[in-house]
Amino acid sequence: MLNLSIPSSIGGCISTNMMLYGFGALAGLVVLGKLMRDSRPILVSATKEVIAFQQWLSGRLEENKEYWEDVVSEAKHLYRLEVEKKLEILQKQQEILQKIKDRI
Repeated sequence: MLNLSIPSSIGGCISTNMMLYGFGALAGLVVLGKLMRDSRPILVSATKEVIAFQQWLSGRLEENKEYWEDVVSEAKHLYRLEVEKKLEILQKQQEILQKIKDRI
């Protein structure tokens, strides 16, 4: 029986597991590079679709931004009108109270 033992480190510096992980990562990058070269048309098409979606999304966000700016502007206007009405009511109450005070 052949007894092969793999040392736990190479030269006492690099662990064998780390070296194997490095070779595996390198091989994975080579395979991934090959696959990416072969699938270039698919990647170009997918990138084109992503760009189109991004432009569509930007347009939709811009439309919604304008819509919400209009809503906020209208809400501020209505709020100011309510505040003005409340101030008028308070002023009229003050005037009435002053008239009552003057009569007493």
